[in-house]
Amino acid sequence: MSANKRNLNHYEVLGARPEANYATLRSAYRKKMRALHPDAQSSNVDPEEISAVSAAWEVLSRSDRRREYDKTLAIGCVASDVQPVRAQVYEPARFPWKFVVLFIVFGSLAVLVLSLFSSPQPPGAPDNVLQGGSCVNIDAGGDAFEVNCDKPHMAVVEKLVPFDAVCPMGTELHRDRQGMGNACVK
Repeated sequence: MSANKRNLNHYEVLGARPEANYATLRSAYRKKMRALHPDAQSSNVDPEEISAVSAAWEVLSRSDRRREYDKTLAIGCVASDVQPVRAQVYEPARFPWKFVVLFIVFGSLAVLVLSLFSSPQPPGAPDNVLQGGSCVNIDAGGDAFEVNCDKPHMAVVEKLVPFDAVCPMGTELHRDRQGMGNACVK
């Protein structure tokens, strides 16, 4: 049976004691490798056992690695007496679909009910930006300026054209007071 299958520590793999010095460990490693070498055995060479011996020597041959390995062995003896802590598994949070749907439904109903009881807004003051459908008056210089459509006005803008363009038939050309172009008014 191979060393890995029996869960041996590195000292047991080499056949040495944990307090052995470097020379003893080296001698145990060489003896073990000679015994496992394919030329020394007629058959049944176990590559896992050879790997285990090489890995054990790799760790135990260097003093810094051996010190760390010895610490893990000491911790491992104490840790085996401690009961493992069960990990708590939490279910992920669920999205509150019912709340979201109810919020949308009640919000929509509130908007509809409030719109039934509200009165229409009076038209606001003109913004002085001419566009198609704006009501305008013409000043003494021939410039068009916007006014409220519910008050008396001189004309309605059909379309805006650049300074170098002409207006279509049936409309008059007046310069926009804001300097944005020319307004074709009717």
